[in-house]
Amino acid sequence: MKLFVSSVLSLLLLQAQGSLASPQRELQAHSTIDTNYADFNKNMDGIYVPPESRGGDALFMVGNSYLGRNNLTEIVKNMIEHSSASSSSGVNLPLQTQTWDIPAAHWQHYAFQLASNEHLRPEQSFEEGLRQKEFRWVVLQEQSEIPGLYQSKYTEEWFDSNKAVKVLEEQIEQFGNAQHDTQTILFQTWGRLHFDDNNPEMMRIYDNFEDHQYKIASGYREFQKAISKPEKPALIAPVGFAFETVYDAVVAEGLDPEQGGSKFANLYEEDGSHPSPQGSYLAASVLVGVLTGKDPRQFDWQYPVFDLDTQKYLREVAHQTIADFCQICNVRAKTAKYVPPEERGGMGSVSKSSSGFFGKFINFVFWCGVIGGCGFVAWKKQDSIRATIQSRLARNSRTYADVGPSGAGNYAPLSQERAGLDMELI
Repeated sequence: MKLFVSSVLSLLLLQAQGSLASPQRELQAHSTIDTNYADFNKNMDGIYVPPESRGGDALFMVGNSYLGRNNLTEIVKNMIEHSSASSSSGVNLPLQTQTWDIPAAHWQHYAFQLASNEHLRPEQSFEEGLRQKEFRWVVLQEQSEIPGLYQSKYTEEWFDSNKAVKVLEEQIEQFGNAQHDTQTILFQTWGRLHFDDNNPEMMRIYDNFEDHQYKIASGYREFQKAISKPEKPALIAPVGFAFETVYDAVVAEGLDPEQGGSKFANLYEEDGSHPSPQGSYLAASVLVGVLTGKDPRQFDWQYPVFDLDTQKYLREVAHQTIADFCQICNVRAKTAKYVPPEERGGMGSVSKSSSGFFGKFINFVFWCGVIGGCGFVAWKKQDSIRATIQSRLARNSRTYADVGPSGAGNYAPLSQERAGLDMELI
């Protein structure tokens, strides 16, 4: 009897020792499978968690109060998870999200962990933020005026931002999700509904919505060129162009888009800058289309804040904007050809040498000389110029044939359709 009791106690003791040691054995077993996973791939108990057990795809949103208003990230999450198109979205659900939306933050505050204009500092470095999850997408939204400051008297601020987004992209490449090759998406913001009369300097640069939107879009295009590579281009979410689509529709109806209660004015809060719930819903619809490569009209989750007809209209606007948008040239089909800032000249500043009679006379003489010289060269080299133009037209026709027609078929993100595209960033 004593021998039986002793044997049972020994077995119980061995079992207890085994159960206490099992987490360590599990950690060691998983560690031998793949030693390249960082510590953030472990759970709260320090146990390694395989990728297939960590949940769905992850989205990291980085910006300021434009993202924080109306909880934009949550709208995106609900549209992807709770719509009739959720099962065919190509997104592994549930969608994991992380949002940094410090008020008044610029990209340089995140890139270098600096305090924002409202004295708020990121609690973590951007690298630490990237290590929280294996992000499939990182969305970067800059302060709403900086993108359009290129070649204005505030050019230095634009170049600070350009430097910061390069730093952010380097860290995304280094610490992003290797499995999905984390996709960077630049969140193109929108022009203001109206401007601050107490800031005359800024009004010299931006004096109406269309001008503001054009310069913002141009600035984001320059940012895109700065961080894109042929094998890994950054994408633009053309949210600002979606606002412009609504603006154009109201103008086409013969109405004043800035009039309170118009479809366009309803996209803004009273400050004429931050998005209303309708503005955030439109932004989310564009983001969903770019993230998934699917038609945003299919993501019909019912947002409980305003009526379903307006939601349907805004999803239609998002669809039309993305269908008209050219990722590699940053234009809408209905807008003028994109002209880089360096070819447009300065923004919002007036050269003193061009004012007055003497300045105008000098300009007149200069341009007469330029035009005359160009005409003489063209006359002397007309045969070679004609041959060059014919060759260029032939090459362009081949390029457009490769890209395909505009429309829903172009929804697939550029990162998923790199083969055959002319990725020369103009």
